[in-house]
Amino acid sequence: MTSALLVAALLGGCGDDSTGSASASGTSDTAATTDASSSSGVETAATTDASGTNSGSASGSTSGSTSTDGTGTDTGTVDPCTSMIYWTKGDLESPLMHPGKACLDCHDQQIGEDVKGLLGVAGTVYPSFHEPDDCNGVDGAAEATIVEITTADNQVLMLPVNSAGNFMYDQVENGPITFPIKAKVRRGGNEASMVAAQMTGDCNSCHTESGTMNAPGRIVAP
Repeated sequence: MTSALLVAALLGGCGDDSTGSASASGTSDTAATTDASSSSGVETAATTDASGTNSGSASGSTSGSTSTDGTGTDTGTVDPCTSMIYWTKGDLESPLMHPGKACLDCHDQQIGEDVKGLLGVAGTVYPSFHEPDDCNGVDGAAEATIVEITTADNQVLMLPVNSAGNFMYDQVENGPITFPIKAKVRRGGNEASMVAAQMTGDCNSCHTESGTMNAPGRIVAP
């Protein structure tokens, strides 16, 4: 797949941006460490020169690595998780936890816990579209990867992607944000932009392994 075609396919649709509601706007451009989804289609012109923190190299889109039996012997099977690294610590609270899962939905199910309502935006960036839950995504610590969120009141939030591929916005610490939002992923001098504004920040709720609500699958780094 050529570079232009890869960028064009990175962000698919999610949900309906025809309705609107707003929360108090935040002014912080920092975050602890998700992808916002788009309603329909994708943008094709998304390559820029590298600058600032957007360093690193573009990743490919081929998923899966050959598995071994623990002794280095090729078993002939293909692990659908490109990184071959999985989260195995259950619900131990960590910014590295449960890559690929719907972060906000999970946190908001924890009634009475300090994580309820903590995140305003969260998701996981992957090297390919169909990676399983709990599989680590791109290593944003090794190759700087940023999810840029633009809110309805034109606040720009730069959310770093961590070593598990996760990104998030802590609205308790930094203040709530105003929806709808738009998003783009920046990596290695390239960027992939969503087309339409979204009313949810729970990016992985649409960007699942197989994709829902018109999303083609995972959020993929350019």
